[in-house]
Amino acid sequence: MKDKIVVFDSGLGGLNIYKTLTNKYPNENYIYFADELYLPYGTKSVEFLKQRIRSIIEYFKDAKAIVIACNTASSIYRLLDLNYPNVYEIIDVTSQYAYNTSRNKRIGVIATDLTIELGMYQDALNKLNAKVFPLKYSELVDFIEGKDQYSEEEYLRIVNESLKDKFSFFKDSDIDSLICGCTHFGYLIDEYKKHLTVSNYVISDDAVCEFLENKIKFANNLNPSREIYTSGDAFEFSSKIKKIGFSETVSSLVV
Repeated sequence: MKDKIVVFDSGLGGLNIYKTLTNKYPNENYIYFADELYLPYGTKSVEFLKQRIRSIIEYFKDAKAIVIACNTASSIYRLLDLNYPNVYEIIDVTSQYAYNTSRNKRIGVIATDLTIELGMYQDALNKLNAKVFPLKYSELVDFIEGKDQYSEEEYLRIVNESLKDKFSFFKDSDIDSLICGCTHFGYLIDEYKKHLTVSNYVISDDAVCEFLENKIKFANNLNPSREIYTSGDAFEFSSKIKKIGFSETVSSLVV
């Protein structure tokens, strides 16, 4: 475990960060863990998630690095009394990246209801003196995870109907940046562009890579390993990830 970088999320979303890391630092050993048995995190209670996040981190605590590739889980981690130097949450990292790349410092955030309610993005961006426009959007996670239930045409129709309604929140906000404050949300940026004129869409992938470069020494293994696990149904998760370009074998893991 000591030579592995662990990336975890409630489902598909964190695979964006996993993919970016494995592409940029291909000679590292990686584990991806999808906690699908408890998907989505954004609708669970704070107390339940505290116990869940603590259990996952304790299980992987001996890893070289643990990346909490989930904004809701990152918010919860900030509430815990854990102090692991090898654990990295993504809210401060993503907020700083968004601030640095925004021209007018007026920044929208879409995230799960719980992430917005906990206010971690608002706090982080306010400390940077940005003007923040937070939007609760837990149902978007359900759309993305449930994509297999629809034809492509029906899926896009439903998603765009929802986006048209929800993104009216940003009318007259004059935001120039939108933080996808859930790692699932990066899959739909092309659809967001149909409803929102924003020059800067911020996802955590590049921000995390840039941050980790200054935190850990990346290895140069000749035969690096890739392991993907889920607490849910391994066959179903394998089917999901194959449709978005991942060929790794998925195994079940009880944490």
